[in-house]
Amino acid sequence: MFAQDQLSIDRCACALCLRLLLAALVLLVSIWPDISHADDPGEFLVEDAHAWSEAGLQRLDAQFTIRLSSGAQEALENGLPLVLELQVQLVKTHKWFWDTVDVDLTQRRQLQYHALSRSYLVKNLNAGTQGNYRGLEDALRAAGTIQNLPLTNVPLQAGRRYLVRIRGSLDIESLPTPVRLLAYISSAWDMQSEWYAWPLAR
Repeated sequence: MFAQDQLSIDRCACALCLRLLLAALVLLVSIWPDISHADDPGEFLVEDAHAWSEAGLQRLDAQFTIRLSSGAQEALENGLPLVLELQVQLVKTHKWFWDTVDVDLTQRRQLQYHALSRSYLVKNLNAGTQGNYRGLEDALRAAGTIQNLPLTNVPLQAGRRYLVRIRGSLDIESLPTPVRLLAYISSAWDMQSEWYAWPLAR
């Protein structure tokens, strides 16, 4: 008897959670109508990228030009923080086998708009640093900057060939649940670039 009562309570709780989630989705769409209907995708373009050797170790500088998708920009202007990810890989190439990823690094930047000060805050979630910017373009440029990033902490294998590749994306998993569900189904949130790759010169 107790088990049946507990099962009924669990079902009621699940039904209530589902109704609350649906209500939150309806509310979100009513507040931000453009998020679910607009289809203007964002992009990460590699403006510049190069790696160099210092004391036998590899380091990277890169600059992305970032344009927010319509959904992401609408959410940002309504006070929702966005997390942008810049992924860097060092790939060992093989003549007869599949290439292998030796290093996989992700640089995370949080972008947030403050309506009262009309400024944008960019936090480097890896380094713990942050900066304030008056314009969105300046903030996105700061978010898309990788400077003096160590690719390795040991020298690379002599005689082996390597590629460096980078790409950018919006971290949908960091969004609140109702917004995340919209981001999964709406092209207005599309923000992921293809890999940009080049041979590592040593």
